[in-house]
Amino acid sequence: MTAEEGDRREADALSGLAAMGFLLPAKHSSSIADRVNPAVRAYFGLFADPSLHVSVRSWGGGRTYVHSVAVLSGYATALIRTQRLDDHGQNPRNEDFVEFSAFTFPALIGELLRTLREIDSARPAVAESHGSIVLPLTELEGLVTAIRSDRPEIIDGAFNRVAISAGSVPVARAASFGIDAGFTLFARSVATGDQFSSHWFRSDSGWFELALSIPPLDSVNSSVELTDRSRVRLSTHGSESIVAAVITAIGTLAGVIRG
Repeated sequence: MTAEEGDRREADALSGLAAMGFLLPAKHSSSIADRVNPAVRAYFGLFADPSLHVSVRSWGGGRTYVHSVAVLSGYATALIRTQRLDDHGQNPRNEDFVEFSAFTFPALIGELLRTLREIDSARPAVAESHGSIVLPLTELEGLVTAIRSDRPEIIDGAFNRVAISAGSVPVARAASFGIDAGFTLFARSVATGDQFSSHWFRSDSGWFELALSIPPLDSVNSSVELTDRSRVRLSTHGSESIVAAVITAIGTLAGVIRG
């Protein structure tokens, strides 16, 4: 890109921002920073000292989403970046968008679930089984490998080794085939230091959640012991369970829900 083309693109961008009200009309020798609309500046300022900060990272339907939200005194600001992936769901292409929005607290949950709705709208709903299993990390990995073999004797042997019933096959199967989307949420109350995080993935069987529990680091003597004592909880859900978890987490951290 030539310098002339770069200048033209910058001028077009500034003109667009002015048309949307982000920038005030240009004055002689005024800098871009001086032209930022005071209301926009105030909302951007929420990121400097929020009472609640929420981050959502999600992917699916050929796009990735990085979503950051700051909340203070009933007002919120969000920045979301989307980027297109190749046909294999990898290698982001040089085409991305950044969106800025400002809103009041009642609209927060809807904002945080935007990308989940977009991801789910791209694929028909499937019949989902609900349940959970808790296993050591290495045993879960072995169980998934066995299920992928699609050989009954190997699957039965794997379930016997981990001492869970064959009725848990649908739960373990959720992490075994066709993972095509993910949704991770991290929220932290700056006032109290309390935080919430969770990780969901969508497979051929529907959505499932992975949660890792590790022992206190001062109680283990090696990385091998840390791995052996860590446990993974795999829970299968419909997307409505994700919505409920987000509502409960945000309500609790923001002080709306007590207990």
